[in-house]
Amino acid sequence: KFAAQELGVTESAIRRACGNGILVGGNYLYSLADYSLILPKPPKTDAPSPAKTIPISIFCSGCSHPSDSVDVARGQSRTGGLAFQVFTDSSHDHAQFLQQFSIAAESCFGIRVPIEIDHDGSKLIAVFPLVNPSKNRCELKSCCDALRILEALLKSKRNEKETLYDIKVYTDSNYAWKLVKSKERLLELGSYFTSQEMLSHLDMKRHSVNIDILHPLIRSFNRLNGQIEPLESAHRAFDNAKVEFVHSMDGISRNKGGLGYVKSLKRQARSAAMWQFNREGNLV
Repeated sequence: KFAAQELGVTESAIRRACGNGILVGGNYLYSLADYSLILPKPPKTDAPSPAKTIPISIFCSGCSHPSDSVDVARGQSRTGGLAFQVFTDSSHDHAQFLQQFSIAAESCFGIRVPIEIDHDGSKLIAVFPLVNPSKNRCELKSCCDALRILEALLKSKRNEKETLYDIKVYTDSNYAWKLVKSKERLLELGSYFTSQEMLSHLDMKRHSVNIDILHPLIRSFNRLNGQIEPLESAHRAFDNAKVEFVHSMDGISRNKGGLGYVKSLKRQARSAAMWQFNREGNLV
């Protein structure tokens, strides 16, 4: 009934379209549990379908120390930490993939925090490398650096034309999620090459956006999604990957230890911030 009203046709026409795959108003209609789900017409493409799809999930978290609390004296030294962990399936050489991920991740950070000796390469904990490590900046930087790790990882896989890397980046940050949740918006903003151009098309103040982090995040996101790079860019787009962000709470099973895992990754990011805080204190 709703679809009939929206498209200006009879309900019987909607039912026939659902059953026979007929175009109505430029859309294909499908019946789903007594509801009409309107889907856009699939775009025509000459690109061949990938022979193999490899799913990659990377969870990221960031934290500052001391916390952004009113109890912390203004001007006090603060440090930040970042934590990442990647998951994939067994459709390819799992051990080799984790080794490649570990090498790529380590190449992206100058100061990394020691972790357990027998870890499998799926995890990396690092120090926030920029100035002003607030909670929001650390959380957004973890999203940015997750993409940076993925770019470093996939550079060696550009020739795998028959493989599609289907990537989901999970963030536990409500602040970062507001900025990265719309894939369409990120792709639109990615068309602006400089940070100033990008900032002029945002409806938020510079300090709340953290453009020094958001700009490279969006540019990296666009490259990983195959968007053509401007002529002045020194980078190349990827044609065998697609990426989207997901809030961690939407990507876990809360009754199977998922919430505990997300909290654990946050604790590891906090431990990195504390590790660096104590390290800087010992250098004074």
